[in-house]
Amino acid sequence: MNKRFLVVILAIALLMIVWVGLGFEGNELPYVTIRELTTNYEKKPGKRFRLGGNVKEGSIFRNDNDPLALSFVLMQEGNRLPVSYHKIVPDMFKDGSEVIVEGIYDGEYFFADNLMTKCASRYEGDLRDTKTSL
Repeated sequence: MNKRFLVVILAIALLMIVWVGLGFEGNELPYVTIRELTTNYEKKPGKRFRLGGNVKEGSIFRNDNDPLALSFVLMQEGNRLPVSYHKIVPDMFKDGSEVIVEGIYDGEYFFADNLMTKCASRYEGDLRDTKTSL
């Protein structure tokens, strides 16, 4: 009787470990370079990716008929990738800004469903000693 109970408990534990492991694997969003994405696309069509880079100067195009439609070119280490985005744009988005995009690549365009801007200089400033004496 104790051996059966032990086998059942071990089987349940093993199933839970596999279930949790598969659940976390499905939520991973790989960070890739433009070069990796464009050269290995055939191996993973329709899969979501995360990329980072800078917005190419003068590449931002907004559609007058659809205020949410946006396209731009993402630059990274001399490589470029056209990006299409159709949501609210972050305030810090502009030519030359550093961005991270998440979405799907179709072999020609990257269709981003998440656009994040980075701006380290926003938090830099005149750091003064603000100590007060008692």
